Amino acid sequence: MGAVGMKGTDITVGLVGGRRLREQLLARFLELSGLHIEICAVENLADNPVRSDGAIDVVIIDTGDHSCRDPAIAKIFACLGDVLPAIPVVVISDREDWRAVLDALNLGIRAYFPSNLDPDILLETLRFVHRGGTFVPHQLVIGDSVHRGRTQSAERRRGGSHGLTAGEQRVLERLRRGQSNKVIAHELNVEESTVKVHVRQIMKKLNARNRTEAALLAQQMIGESGPGGPPGPQHSPSGAQ
Repeated sequence: MGAVGMKGTDITVGLVGGRRLREQLLARFLELSGLHIEICAVENLADNPVRSDGAIDVVIIDTGDHSCRDPAIAKIFACLGDVLPAIPVVVISDREDWRAVLDALNLGIRAYFPSNLDPDILLETLRFVHRGGTFVPHQLVIGDSVHRGRTQSAERRRGGSHGLTAGEQRVLERLRRGQSNKVIAHELNVEESTVKVHVRQIMKKLNARNRTEAALLAQQMIGESGPGGPPGPQHSPSGAQ
């Protein structure tokens, strides 16, 4: 693995998993984009020296046409959970069904990147995730697959304010944009501890497992009530950790 320079920002990207040809093509694309990256097999990740100095900023996992439930993919996540538990993960996948997205989100990924998107968006996604944002393409959030894949509990969330206070709604809107607690606190002129309390209440009221799921639910609310933008690079993402 190696240091990645991205528009003046040094980021270290770990590329694990995937098939050899796809790995090499992805690595070559990143290199031609002015980045530097080395492929590391998941079985060797625990022994890689960069893990000891906290040098890895973002991990990319290419799942191909498999979901994150696949045993081989699950093995990668298990290894990452042991050796790099706090590092944000970007999944590149051929699958665009909502179930595959949910499987990935339940594992705590920070970005789901379909392989049919413009590869230049991947570069922006890496930077966005490194700065604290989340990314799921707009069409996967409010498309037909979302409506077919809604569970009964999700249906109960539709309409109204979902029991959120005015302050919680303001925080939720900024979660949808992928902003960090620090940025939200600055924009709303409140203490960061207050934002953390709002985030906990939002997740409780929306029955969301994490910030990413809460942000996606916020995007669904906009999709149900009117047009809205995706929580991703297409909207000039802001927010830093």
